[in-house]
Amino acid sequence: MGHQYFIDHYNTEVEFTEHKFMPKDLSNNISLSGHVKNNKETTITILIDYNTFEVQTAVVPRALLDKKIK
Repeated sequence: MGHQYFIDHYNTEVEFTEHKFMPKDLSNNISLSGHVKNNKETTITILIDYNTFEVQTAVVPRALLDKKIK
């Protein structure tokens, strides 16, 4: 889900290197962090609801924002 989101919205492949489940009493989200494939300096983070698999938000650097597919 997270990989496909970055392909569909930013035409960019990513590698996730960390994950963190949010406390159930706060949210049903998992945070996935990593970087653009073949570029460890360009970090990304995405929050996904693990019940619905809906992307809640993505944190990307300006270089990727400029590439966002409308």
